[in-house]
Amino acid sequence: HVSDDIRRKILEAAADVFAERGYRASLDEIARRAGVAKQTVYHYFPSKDKLFARAAEMMGEGILVTLVPHEAETLADTLRRFACALRERILAEPCIALHRLLVAEAPRFPDLARTIYEAGLGETIRHLAALLARAMKAGQLRHDDPLFAAELLVGMLTSAERTRRLYEAQRPDDMQPETADRIVSLFLHAYRAEEPIKSTDSPSPPRSTTP
Repeated sequence: HVSDDIRRKILEAAADVFAERGYRASLDEIARRAGVAKQTVYHYFPSKDKLFARAAEMMGEGILVTLVPHEAETLADTLRRFACALRERILAEPCIALHRLLVAEAPRFPDLARTIYEAGLGETIRHLAALLARAMKAGQLRHDDPLFAAELLVGMLTSAERTRRLYEAQRPDDMQPETADRIVSLFLHAYRAEEPIKSTDSPSPPRSTTP
């Protein structure tokens, strides 16, 4: 449909321009990039806020990483496959641009930033936590808080390199493909089933042997 195509072109242009210039980007520039008149932009999006919100949502739709184990696949293989997919998305330029944009504009659009996080990375972490919970119940991993374990693994997989990307200290082609395997191996070692959970409580004083 023609109107759907025009709307898509406006959104794609808006996503590119907002990613480059932030919220201060002009509607004139977005209209020019989309190849339409400024009035056409207003026809589909009555305000700059609404255009920004929908463009940011569209940018965030590619963040979600689903996690469905393949038949006869080991837990380690499932986690390695997940790790590679997550890093390919989170550390790719579109997600880095979205991260910069949302951090800068979160005070202006707090609900939008929260919604995009929950629908993308937040949902990914919940999928991972459910998988880890099943593995813990099956005795494949030691028992612990699965949500904490999921957040820990995602942080290990993305945090350091994303920070370097945000500071322009690392380019996408500098990523080491073996990093995902190394991190998953360390995670599985830390959560191996034979290791008991160490209590975080203060140790009890020794009992007196005096009668």
